[in-house]
Amino acid sequence: MAFIKRSWFILGIIIVLLLGILISDVGITMNRGSVFSTALVVLLFFITGLKLPVESIRTGLKDIRVHIYIQFFIFGVVPLYFYFTSMFFKDIFTPQILIGIYALCCLPVTISSCIVFTQSAGGNVVATMFNAAFANILGVIVSPLILSLMLNTSGDALPASELFGIVKKLVLMMILPIAAGQVSRRWLGVFAASRNKQLSVLSNISILLILFFAFSKSAGDPDFTGNLSLMAVPYIYLAVSFIILLLLASGGAALLGFRREDRITVLFTAPQKTLAMGVPLLSTFFASQPELLGTALLPLIFYHPWQLFVSGILQEIIKKRNFISE
Repeated sequence: MAFIKRSWFILGIIIVLLLGILISDVGITMNRGSVFSTALVVLLFFITGLKLPVESIRTGLKDIRVHIYIQFFIFGVVPLYFYFTSMFFKDIFTPQILIGIYALCCLPVTISSCIVFTQSAGGNVVATMFNAAFANILGVIVSPLILSLMLNTSGDALPASELFGIVKKLVLMMILPIAAGQVSRRWLGVFAASRNKQLSVLSNISILLILFFAFSKSAGDPDFTGNLSLMAVPYIYLAVSFIILLLLASGGAALLGFRREDRITVLFTAPQKTLAMGVPLLSTFFASQPELLGTALLPLIFYHPWQLFVSGILQEIIKKRNFISE
């Protein structure tokens, strides 16, 4: 029972994946015209705005070198790493799986787990809050642009008019709700802080429902079920890649002479990728390609729990063994 309570969200992802395949007609009927999933995305980002610690942007501006390094790693190093290393697997990965890997690597970072792990390991929490908040706001615009560029270089380019439409839709469905949530903090900030756990549960349920609708749309496509059976090697690649990115992020921070607290922040922020923003962002990006959406989400669905598992072990090592020295 304790395991279920602790891991209900991960188990929920597996369940909605199976339900999306087994009862896809139900999901399609419930979400006719994408009305329900659109409402869920708006709700999710209103809650994000309500909880987003944007105040940390003002208080964290002094660590300029750390911020530049982390943001460059998130939106520069990680996409470049996956773009070039995935070339070695082009004969193994299908084009749809490759697009899913590209989609994963363009995303911003998690917010809550980055902060929790950094705080637990004795890192610079203010810098983590700043970079997580800033990356998520920046990612609404930057992530689809990077993904479009990667698709363009791989021969799967989006027309400029379609990309503009996607960015416009993202602004309406994500930026405006985040802004509304931020404005609401003036009156609801204390309430949001006192109900943080309940709001997180509501956000996670929204994500699960969005995933269910996405998998329901994709379930009828034989390419989706075919790719699902071919994910073993991509998952191994992603698992190893996260470890390599941790080493790269930590090594670069050490070479630049960052303080111990800042190196811990880099470790638990720079290589991370967000499921909370990734699911609605990719759902919007691939809205006109529902047959591709399910496969595009598969790398993210593996990478997110894997990074939590590895980071959980890592923060215990750092706490108990002073793994990162002064």
